[in-house]
Amino acid sequence: MRLLIQTQLSNYDKNGNFILECDSGWQMIMGKARVMLTLDPELEIDVICPQIKQCLTSPFKLNEDMFKMFSGRLGLIPINIIPNALATRYDFDFNGIGQALKQERKYDIVFINDPMLLRNYQALFYLTLKYKPKFVTHSHFIDNPSCPKFPKEASLWHGQVEAAIKSDFNFWQCESALDIFASEMSEEYAKNTLEMVLDKSEPWDDGYSSSEINSPIKMSNVRIDEDDFMKKRTNKIVLFVPNRIGDGKRSSDYTNCGHFMFDILPQLCYDELIVICGNPNQKILNEELKEKCQSFGYLNLVPDSLTRDEYKWIAKNSDIVVSLYTQDSYGGTANRECIDLGLKPLMPNIYEYSRLAKLANYEQFLIQKDLSDIVEKTNKLIHLCKNQDKDLQSQFDKLRTIVKTQCSYEKTVVNALKIMYDLKRD
Repeated sequence: MRLLIQTQLSNYDKNGNFILECDSGWQMIMGKARVMLTLDPELEIDVICPQIKQCLTSPFKLNEDMFKMFSGRLGLIPINIIPNALATRYDFDFNGIGQALKQERKYDIVFINDPMLLRNYQALFYLTLKYKPKFVTHSHFIDNPSCPKFPKEASLWHGQVEAAIKSDFNFWQCESALDIFASEMSEEYAKNTLEMVLDKSEPWDDGYSSSEINSPIKMSNVRIDEDDFMKKRTNKIVLFVPNRIGDGKRSSDYTNCGHFMFDILPQLCYDELIVICGNPNQKILNEELKEKCQSFGYLNLVPDSLTRDEYKWIAKNSDIVVSLYTQDSYGGTANRECIDLGLKPLMPNIYEYSRLAKLANYEQFLIQKDLSDIVEKTNKLIHLCKNQDKDLQSQFDKLRTIVKTQCSYEKTVVNALKIMYDLKRD
């Protein structure tokens, strides 16, 4: 089978360079590709990516081991991509992408990670490339009317619905996302149209690779003074805040990480804490975090975005992961990676956080979805971690097992591959 994967990227620096090393979209795509190529020696994959000059680090260097391991079966198709997460969903270089794909092989499946571009790629293959592969769309979040992610002038909702209708098969990143989509679609579309979509839909949690997050760390890529850090963390609990930080003005705070750092952190028992932030997009610079939050336990370890190895090193040396998405039904890749590494999660009682926690009887550590009890619950979790509470550890161990078995590529790719092979045969 020949598979083409379209990417949706959102992390870029102030100069417009894509930061693939800390972009969860890129990590998910390459992680899935690694597992699929390992499982299926007959599979060939091409991945659409930004022009190499647009990338802070070349993907050939970033994923060098993969291109060596799967030589001849893994390729990149560079195209011009606007470094703007919203604008990209409306921009499509018909001629440029057509020329790039003309030079490559024919594909059995085209895997679309951005539903807004499904119609464009279908038209491109029909008009320019003159053949009809099967189209699979993976919706990683829903811009639904009751919880919009973007202004109404740039809403993705009806575009996402159109993609779900037109695709040969739809994957949704979690059960919560599919449930929300079905409920909202039922309010505006005919019942038989919704049923048609549901008949070709299935959740696929493609959050992370357990083997990758647990792989050895290249310390040459880590700019942290280990000895100094270990001294500072003595008798402290380390909170890791991995996601983007916004202030609602310069950058959206849909992760609630800005709210946590600027409003919640000063209310915590911060004398017992060290707080480290991933802050991948640097819309609010680490230096500003240091200025505003250092007296409340924030520790600035690097001057800018973390390398992948730094991210893994920090996660492996932390105790609690702060995961506070309340608009996104999935709750973030970092949450699952950190749970796999042994970090106790601080999560709101909503969507997929809630579903996973209930499976593990971890509900007592969930906070209200409006975050009204976050100070109380965070201090409680800090106290239990510091005292190595056995009940907390027992419930967490169940949660960790559930995440590894239900959310990692190693466990979830097999079923997705089978679905795509069945489509190819139809």
